[in-house]
Amino acid sequence: MAEPDFSIGPVAILGVGREGRSAWRYLRARFPDLRLDLLDEAAPDPQFAGRLGPHDRLLNQPLEQAGLEQYALLVRSPGISPYREPLRRARQAGARVTTPTSLWFAAHPGASTICVTGTKGKSTTSALLAQVLAAAGRRVRLAGNIGKPLLDCGPEGDTVDWWVIELSSYQITDLEARPGVALLLNLSSEHLDWHGSEAAYRRDKLRLATLADGNPVIANFSDPVLRSELAGLPNLTWFNDRAGIRVADGRLYDGDRTLPAALPEGLPGTHNLSNLAAALTVTRRIGEDLAQALAAAANCRPLPHRLQLLGEQCGRRFVNDSISSAPVATAAALETFAGQAVVLVVGGFDRGLDWTPYLPTFAARMPLAVIGIPDNGPRILETLREAGIRPAAGLHVQADLAAAAALARHLAPAGAIVLLSPGAPSFPQFRDYRDRGRQFAALCGFELEEWEPWEPKK
Repeated sequence: MAEPDFSIGPVAILGVGREGRSAWRYLRARFPDLRLDLLDEAAPDPQFAGRLGPHDRLLNQPLEQAGLEQYALLVRSPGISPYREPLRRARQAGARVTTPTSLWFAAHPGASTICVTGTKGKSTTSALLAQVLAAAGRRVRLAGNIGKPLLDCGPEGDTVDWWVIELSSYQITDLEARPGVALLLNLSSEHLDWHGSEAAYRRDKLRLATLADGNPVIANFSDPVLRSELAGLPNLTWFNDRAGIRVADGRLYDGDRTLPAALPEGLPGTHNLSNLAAALTVTRRIGEDLAQALAAAANCRPLPHRLQLLGEQCGRRFVNDSISSAPVATAAALETFAGQAVVLVVGGFDRGLDWTPYLPTFAARMPLAVIGIPDNGPRILETLREAGIRPAAGLHVQADLAAAAALARHLAPAGAIVLLSPGAPSFPQFRDYRDRGRQFAALCGFELEEWEPWEPKK
């Protein structure tokens, strides 16, 4: 986990999105005279390009044409898969590949870290953890995949009691670190285009538990993959098992004892109770008082774009779940609003994920209507149609989000919920899930309330 030697030869940053830019700022501050190539396949942000100095060279071209074999060190942004052929050739030629997350861990070897991953719920659980620990008087920083890149968090390092770090599979794949605590929430199919296969995705997610190397690992006993793969791991604590903090019948228990748990307003659903069970298990494992943590959790502020109630119009409620980028999230949203009339908007970038395992949820929690938008909305609706799922107000394909929002308002009677839970990534129609959520809110006539989650108030 030692920091790379930046004097060994040519250095390039791969990708100049959010984390690539943070790596550039970090390296420029430490090595002002270091020559850096910044390689990006997308058109660069003009404002960022204008800040580059005489030792920087910005190259806008496919990685296949960049000749990565010429570099001694490559700093890989999370969005660029290390499984791609240009990186494989570069490693064979002797290049060392690191990441912004690995650079931060190398620079902060004494930091106390809680690393959180999972297919669904990692942002909410990370935010819950950070807010509960801050309420207990701990100095906490929330960073990583949730919003603020680690390399932008400043030099405080060891002055923080706990770093709560959300990590995606993109960041764990080749991470060089030893988490102080590793928390694994769940595993289902996701990001198969990036990882190349479901087996690789699972392996990369589970790698977080291996990296802990004897440090505490907290995992979800109700997830069959985690239960099978992690059984027997040293220093493992389960949540959602009979002996620990668990969810059953819509309530929270500690063993057989009912816990007086109250989810904060804006965190509905059994899946959020499970996220709370995970956060409470971690807090107890690191020595915090469970009763105090429960009280603090009731006052936590939910994150935007996650089953976020935008408001009410003419008796209809509008809910923004734009963070939903996989069918498992859409299924959880339907479970949350079971027994209520829901007009559901789905669709986005098509990664080829199979919606078939989630058809029983659609059948049991039948929406009033489902509206599909590009790219994969029509395919989702065809899957529902072939399974015999026929909502009372129909299955509808619309050209874009604006048309979908207008139709949803028309179809939803008083008392119904208009729910954006796409089950797919936002690009290329939107900059990111936040942009998608903001546009949905505006189309429905609401001003979206947002807040920055990575600096919880004490």
